[in-house]
Amino acid sequence: MSASAGRVATARGFITHERAARALLYVTPLAVSFAQPLTLNVMGLRASLTDAIVGALIALDIYSLWRVRDARRPDIRRTLRETWRTQPQALALMASLLAYLLIIMLSIISAYTRTPVVKETIKWSEVFIVVCSAWAFIRTERQALWLAWGAIIGGLAEALQGCAQYIFAYGLLGPGGASVRVVGAFDQPNPYGGYLNLSLPLALALALFGRDPRMRWIAGGASVISLFALYLANSRGALLGLVAAMIVIAAVGWRRERQTLIAAAVGVPLVTIAWVTRLIPHSLQNKLLEQFRVNDVSLTAQVNDANFSTIERLAHWVAGLRMFQAHPILGVGAGNYSAAYQQYKVSGWDESLTHAHNYYINAAAETGALGLLAFLAVVAAAIYLGWRATRATDRQRGGQSALASADARALSIGFAAVIVALCVHNFTDDLFVHAMELQFALALGVLLRLAMSARPQLLRLGVTPSATFFPGPDMK
Repeated sequence: MSASAGRVATARGFITHERAARALLYVTPLAVSFAQPLTLNVMGLRASLTDAIVGALIALDIYSLWRVRDARRPDIRRTLRETWRTQPQALALMASLLAYLLIIMLSIISAYTRTPVVKETIKWSEVFIVVCSAWAFIRTERQALWLAWGAIIGGLAEALQGCAQYIFAYGLLGPGGASVRVVGAFDQPNPYGGYLNLSLPLALALALFGRDPRMRWIAGGASVISLFALYLANSRGALLGLVAAMIVIAAVGWRRERQTLIAAAVGVPLVTIAWVTRLIPHSLQNKLLEQFRVNDVSLTAQVNDANFSTIERLAHWVAGLRMFQAHPILGVGAGNYSAAYQQYKVSGWDESLTHAHNYYINAAAETGALGLLAFLAVVAAAIYLGWRATRATDRQRGGQSALASADARALSIGFAAVIVALCVHNFTDDLFVHAMELQFALALGVLLRLAMSARPQLLRLGVTPSATFFPGPDMK
């Protein structure tokens, strides 16, 4: 075989495996939605379709590294300096993810049982792999759009299933049995609402700021259906997450970030003062609290159908804080909330819900102060990355992203809003269940790509900017 023929064969091999990797990334949101019935239990560990997808991505990543094994030796120090200079958001995100993963692994020292620590280690290792894979294989605006539409289609499928549950009344009963709360394929309305918020902000952003009118209409229709399903789920945490996401979409989309921050900095303290000093009438306060079913809520209050879920959540928050107080450095062990619950439970609330219903408290309880700080670093890096991506893709503000365009900007706004929605919802729940953390990882990976400048790009850690890691044309 001639040298030219060998190069052609090599290029075709890269194109084929890149297409395979992108196809896996495109279907991941659907796998997150409908993989639960296919879950297997192996020696106490659960394996699902999403685990198979991540395993295939690992194989493709290893294959790619093997194909460039003859590349020149990388200069790690130069690579890190160049990354910090050109892409500080990438280095901050990767460092915080690795730090959180390391602390999860270290928490086995204080863990009540070891199997949950292994599960959490696998989970966050998969997050890191998917972030790197999305950053590596999603290179063009068209590919990012395909990934976004994969998420929207997954959310729309769940929304339609939720609507069917409402019509035929086979979801969960709401407070007092007066209504049906739809759950889709997630068994519970809160993770269901959280899953919808992983796609709804994307659809809204594309509907408002997309370039193609046909795409905007389709995205708008998907937004309406998903919004209706979210209403039927009646998840307060999901509603708070959506409100935060819509504020991000409006503020960034219409370039009003500074005004929004000023309004929040002034408005929040004023409203708080008015609330505490009763300048807002007590009757109005009660009506507002009743809408979120948090009026007259305490651990000593009489439990009824309306306040049961709120007091139950409060009891689990207290249990998580007690765990943190008793184990302030490394917690009770990643994934060990249920194992430790009986020792720290609130009297009268004997059954554990497996987590604290607040991921920040849960992280503190299971991985201590070290884990909480590392996770807060992940959140801060993710939000900063979203902001950088929205600026980099905005040509009117001199954005220098290699993908700067109307659709890329809409995607960056949508994915940044998804991150914010998830982080806000995590104050009242744990959304890193049912493999939803993989969609969080997909959003981070795409935002990393959208935030990259048009200059010669550092695509992988350990490869100099002038080197090509995956040769071959960008294909769909």
